[in-house]
Amino acid sequence: MVTPHQLAQSPFFAGLPEEQLVPFAALAQEVTCAAGEALFREGEEACCLYLLLSGKINVQIQPTAMTQPLTIVSLSTYGQLVGWSGFMPPNYYTASAICQEDSRLLSFDGAAFNRLLEQNPALGLVIMRRIAEVISQRLRTIQGVVLKTLYHHDEQ
Repeated sequence: MVTPHQLAQSPFFAGLPEEQLVPFAALAQEVTCAAGEALFREGEEACCLYLLLSGKINVQIQPTAMTQPLTIVSLSTYGQLVGWSGFMPPNYYTASAICQEDSRLLSFDGAAFNRLLEQNPALGLVIMRRIAEVISQRLRTIQGVVLKTLYHHDEQ
């Protein structure tokens, strides 16, 4: 069973009062993903969001003009968010998450997670800002990856 204290160790939930973490802890399920397996794939229906407990996961996209996927970011730090599309309409994953090492994660049902945010709008605002930070950071990272890829492509 996941405890509020465990959630509070994650940057995603850090600083939130323990009583506000209790319903999220009750919602969390620990899952594993073996090295080489996909936690989810780009374009699949998204039902869950995840927090990394241990392991390493590459978040990748597959540009239509390329034969190999582009790795946007490698996640290996406790508490990093994976699969934010799991609670954000239209609820399709915008990237793939491929485990580079055996990994442990906390899984949260996206619809139930959303209901918790709606029940406490002040907390919902804090959580949504943290999710927006993750999305913004990933967007900046993908811009850099794409520009670097295009630059190297033009050199060849």
